[in-house]
Amino acid sequence: MRILVIGQSVRNIALSARSAGHTVVAADCYCDLDLVEAVEAHRLRIEDLFNAERVNAIIESVDPDAVVLGPGVETVRINGYSVMNNSPSRILKVSDKLWLARWLEDRGYPHPATWEREPPNDRRMILKPRRGAGGFGCRIFEGDEVPPGYIVQELVEGIPASASVICDGSDARTIVVNEQLSGTAWLNANEFRYCGNITPLDVDEDTRNRIARIAEEIVAGLGLVGSNGVDFILTENGPVVIEVNPRFQGSLDSVELSTGISVFQAHLNAFDGRLPEDVRNTRFAGRAVLYSSERIRVDCDLRRITSCIADVPAPGSVIGMGEPMLSILAIGSGRDTVMSALKERRDALVSSIQRHG
Repeated sequence: MRILVIGQSVRNIALSARSAGHTVVAADCYCDLDLVEAVEAHRLRIEDLFNAERVNAIIESVDPDAVVLGPGVETVRINGYSVMNNSPSRILKVSDKLWLARWLEDRGYPHPATWEREPPNDRRMILKPRRGAGGFGCRIFEGDEVPPGYIVQELVEGIPASASVICDGSDARTIVVNEQLSGTAWLNANEFRYCGNITPLDVDEDTRNRIARIAEEIVAGLGLVGSNGVDFILTENGPVVIEVNPRFQGSLDSVELSTGISVFQAHLNAFDGRLPEDVRNTRFAGRAVLYSSERIRVDCDLRRITSCIADVPAPGSVIGMGEPMLSILAIGSGRDTVMSALKERRDALVSSIQRHG
C-alpha cells in the first residue's frame, strides 16, 4: 500500500510502515535525517497541525491508499480517504482523563482517585491537563485552585509501566508489557515527562500476564482499533491503571527491537479483524528520549558520535531548552545491560555537544 503518515513527529511510525513493505510518504514538523533518508518526506509547520483544511490539502496532494494520523492531527476529520486510526470522537473521549477516570471507576479497575475541583488536602496529588500525553504539563499539586482544563489525581508510587495492545474493536491482544521511563534526570526530563521505555518490563511472568489481561479488557471494552497503549503504575499491591493512549505509542521502537514484530503491520491487520498471536520477547531493548538542557544549535550529523540513535536532527537545527533532542536505542540480554548502553551513549552525545556546541 501507499501510506501517508502525517503528524507532528512520525519517524517511528513511518519507518515501521516502510519496514513492513509499504510505500511510505511522511509529513511532519522535523524531517529528521533518519526519516528523510528512508522515505519521501514533507515538512509541516506547527500551525498546520491545527488547520484541518491544510491537513486535507496535503493528503490530497499525496493521494495515498490510506492515511495514518500521528501526534497532533489524530482528531482531524479527513475527507475521502481511508484513515487507519480510531475515530476522532473516540480519541477525544478516551483522551479525556476525567471521562476515563469515571469509566474505569464504574468498572472496578484500580485507578487513582480523581477530582475536577475541590480535591482533599490530606494526600499527595498530581495536577494534569484533562487532555494531553507524555506527561507534558503534569506537576505536583500545591493545593491551590484547579485551573480550567485540568484535573487532580492522587499520586501513586511505584514502577511506571505500559502495555502495548492491538485491538480489532471487540477483541484485543497485548503484544508486550514495557517499563516506562518518566522524569529521568540523566535524560533531562522534568517532573513526569515521558522519556522512553525498556521492553519488556523486568518482573515475573505472572505480573506481566496480569497487566496484559487488564489492558486487553480495557482496550476491548473501549472499542478501540489498531495499536493502543495502557499506562500503569506497578505498586506493592499490584498494577494501577493511569491512562489509555488510543494511538501509536512511544514504545514502538523498543517493542519492535525486543519482539521482532511489525507494530505497524499488526495495526493495519487489526482493521481487517486479524490479531497477532504468540508474540515473544527475544531480548531486552530500550529507547531513551534525550531532552536538551539548554538551547543548542546542531552543527553536525550526530550519528558520527554514535550510530544507535534515532530522530536525528539535521545540521543547523536549533533545539530549545527542554525540547526533545533525539532518541537513543539499545538492545541487550537484560535490563541492566540496556540501561548501561543507553547511559553510555547519552554521555558520549552530551560531552561531544558540549565541546562542539
